[in-house]
Amino acid sequence: MRNIKAVFNKQLVSYIYNPERWGAPAAFLLIPFIFMIASPDANMALLTIQFVIMFVGISMIGGTAAIIREDRETKNLRFMGMAGVKPYQYLISTCSVLLLVSFGVLLLFGFIAGHYGGVLVNFMIITMLGVACSMLLGMTFGLSKLAPFTWIIGILLGVGPVMAADAGIEVLSQVFYFTHTYQINVALRGGSMELPNFTTLYELYENYNIVDIYGMIELIREMRTPTELVTLPMSSVRIMIANMGVMLLAFIGINLRYGLDGERAR
Repeated sequence: MRNIKAVFNKQLVSYIYNPERWGAPAAFLLIPFIFMIASPDANMALLTIQFVIMFVGISMIGGTAAIIREDRETKNLRFMGMAGVKPYQYLISTCSVLLLVSFGVLLLFGFIAGHYGGVLVNFMIITMLGVACSMLLGMTFGLSKLAPFTWIIGILLGVGPVMAADAGIEVLSQVFYFTHTYQINVALRGGSMELPNFTTLYELYENYNIVDIYGMIELIREMRTPTELVTLPMSSVRIMIANMGVMLLAFIGINLRYGLDGERAR
């Protein structure tokens, strides 16, 4: 327990004093907050979902991998091992710091979206499951030779589900459906309606009474507005837990191959 506490304090201080680590979460949180102040009529529930997905995908995957990679390259992991710190103690401490930071950021996201009570609890359960998946994925890539490409993977998983839903790109929906970030999108939208299906402008006018582009934009906003997350969407929860299982097995395999300190790669 003493080693876990010491490493936790070290990682927390390092996180706080390293702008590269908290800069991305702060940016993802600041932008919707600015929108909330500048445009009170903005659809904050939808905007929050978009930035939550990008935070979980980009910031958490890339940030976790960066921490693992930095500790390996600076030989911190080797020094910790010499001081008697076990690999599981290092992982528990590091993950605890990341979970603490993520919990605070996502709680603020929930408040910005206007959630409270049971809806806020469901929001936090869904998003923290996504964070756990991203951490496992980030650690797996951080230990592997693919570590330099981790930010690209994070951007794909952060932007892809948002594009799939908000641009109505069916191909992207099929590609990202079983990823944890897409399931965050599905869960937080609460079964909101799909985009209207029409083949001609006349059909659009007849069915939806749309006469110009402003009417079309308003219709899309209404159909994309998430419903209240009053019940926990268990189908999304099951897919994310399955993702966690697969990523955990991948992490164990990469750890057996390379080791936390990289010594086994030689």
